[in-house]
Amino acid sequence: RMVDREAKRAEGKGIGYDRWAAVHNLKQMAATMSIYEESGFSSPEELEATLAAANAGLHETTGKLKAVESTLREKKDLQKQLLAYIKTKPARDGLRAQKSEKAKRAYREQHESEFIISESAARYFKAKGISKLPASKALQTEIEQLTKEKNALYNEYREKKENVRELQTVKGNIEQILRHEPEHRKGKDHER
Repeated sequence: RMVDREAKRAEGKGIGYDRWAAVHNLKQMAATMSIYEESGFSSPEELEATLAAANAGLHETTGKLKAVESTLREKKDLQKQLLAYIKTKPARDGLRAQKSEKAKRAYREQHESEFIISESAARYFKAKGISKLPASKALQTEIEQLTKEKNALYNEYREKKENVRELQTVKGNIEQILRHEPEHRKGKDHER
């Protein structure tokens, strides 16, 4: 980005900083014009349209990324509940093996924490409308696939975000160049 020299002078920056800012701005102008021309822009309006399209692409990718992350979170929650439910299977089987009501009560009290976990998982499945539990390996495969998709979308997001940032910088620098251009011409006219 170019430095607003007038604003920096108003802040009390000295002549050394002003000279550095002048050289810095010239380098930024050259880099900006180079990128502007390499990208094939013929007008600031064309740059604005490209920036708007890049922003739209970034927002689209962000939406996809959020959707995949949400699905991934849900699958991981399901996996957590499924594993908890599977772990409590021996306790549930042990309860069924008890013959008398008194033995069942005693067994349930003895394994109370496992039954709390099991019932919590069962409530989760019911709330989500899951009547048939998914296979643990299939669920793990789905989670791995979603993770790969999330990583690919995140890489795409970073690239698009960097592109938008570069275009915004070029746009800002072009606007600053165009704002100061009439001042430079006025100064040259007065010198003649």
